[in-house]
Amino acid sequence: MLGENFRTLIPPVGAEIRDRFLTEWKTSHAIQPVSSDHVDIAVGNDGWTLPIPLVKTSKGWHFDTRAGAGEMRLRRIGRNELAVIQAMLAVYDAQREYAGKDHDGSGVLAYATKLSSSPGKQDGLYWPTGPDEKPSPLGEAFVTAGARNAGQSGYYGYHYRLLTSQGPHAPGGAYDYLVRGKLFGGFAVVAWPVRYGDTGIRSFMVSHAGQVYSNDLGPDGAKKAAAMKSFDPGPGWVKESP
Repeated sequence: MLGENFRTLIPPVGAEIRDRFLTEWKTSHAIQPVSSDHVDIAVGNDGWTLPIPLVKTSKGWHFDTRAGAGEMRLRRIGRNELAVIQAMLAVYDAQREYAGKDHDGSGVLAYATKLSSSPGKQDGLYWPTGPDEKPSPLGEAFVTAGARNAGQSGYYGYHYRLLTSQGPHAPGGAYDYLVRGKLFGGFAVVAWPVRYGDTGIRSFMVSHAGQVYSNDLGPDGAKKAAAMKSFDPGPGWVKESP
């Protein structure tokens, strides 16, 4: 029905999203005509439609798996980008929480210089904790979020990296956040797609000011983000609403 590559389109048995689909199917399902030769299958009561459309050709009705794969990619990108905006705000909140405590015994309050802490230290926003300990500001999902290996899945399809200065287009102008190896003056983080055009399109930035910005850096966005030294939302960067 879906062709020889159906496994790339359907979640495996036991997957949560598959079970959720079956539950919604039992609740409600209907055919929604788009045109005389194109219909969508609506499932559940929230307006969700199956990404693989039914189309009519000279051979009759069939599932258009090529169009379905494209629609699934677009939906995945949309979900990831919305999730990344929230992830950026989570980093913002985590940095503010982190800076409220002395984590190295120096008596100095500063922002974290890493997303994930070094072994045995609390120099990042995540560190392992026991069942009776207060959780670290960020969750374990950010352990590999900063990995630049394209084989890593990142977090919601994105890699993340902290920035230690800001440029002339940032509120307050250009200056360094680092003073004697500690982040005093502020913080910023940039996120870019693990696979451009597949896990995401736009790249994102946020600083201690709390405003998230986005920009389409193109297929070479990973290189541009890796070379980025400062939070500098100049031309091309637009404000995002949470």
